[in-house]
Amino acid sequence: MGALIAAVTIFAQVADSPQRRNFDSCMAGLPRCDVSQLGPTELNQVSTEARKRNYSKCMNGSSTCDPARLTKAEATTVRTEYQKRNFEKCLALSPNCDPLSLSAEQQQSVRKAVKQKNLERCLAGNANCDPLGLSEAELKEAKAAAKRRNVESCQSGLPNCSPLDLTSAEAGAIEAARHKRNVDSCMNGLSSCDPLVLTQAEVTAVDSAMRRRNVESCVAGFATCDPSLLNGPEAAAVAAAARQRRGTGVAR
Repeated sequence: MGALIAAVTIFAQVADSPQRRNFDSCMAGLPRCDVSQLGPTELNQVSTEARKRNYSKCMNGSSTCDPARLTKAEATTVRTEYQKRNFEKCLALSPNCDPLSLSAEQQQSVRKAVKQKNLERCLAGNANCDPLGLSEAELKEAKAAAKRRNVESCQSGLPNCSPLDLTSAEAGAIEAARHKRNVDSCMNGLSSCDPLVLTQAEVTAVDSAMRRRNVESCVAGFATCDPSLLNGPEAAAVAAAARQRRGTGVAR
């Protein structure tokens, strides 16, 4: 038992010795490694580990990769991996794409991707759209999409609406939609209501809605109540509601 304890103690001392710590630093590629303290076997292990780290860096495209330390087979694999990453970057239209490293087949695929991306930008009305890169059919499609967006903007009352690009039918439908939005705003007592464009029938309906809201406010005891707008029966109903609230101890 004593011999076992002694062996464990010696092993722990060796594992925590300056030589072992230096070896671990060298294996990890740390700057505090002192190769002069390594034996031949340790030097071989450290060199093998360093080559593995360098190969991994080269495979990942790291700027610290040293291609001169690669074997011919490793260099071939690294080159294949680089071309794969570069192709993916070019397909994604990344600024880091290296077009000179693409094969003829890859260049064709990238050109298709660029053309498709440009078409998508033009269809979406993106400022980066290049209309010169569109075919006649694509340009027609992009113009139709722009027209649809303008109609939708005008229908929604957005500031980017261009009324000059509307047909007579579109302008009429959009004016009807705008008028309806105004009527709805007036019926709901919104500040965006423009009473000057209401018809006489709409004015009557809006006035009735306003009086109804006022009666409801007065009955509920809200501060927005305007008693001057109440007629006799309405005033009586409001008074009765006030008495009921006082009787039940409910205050507004």
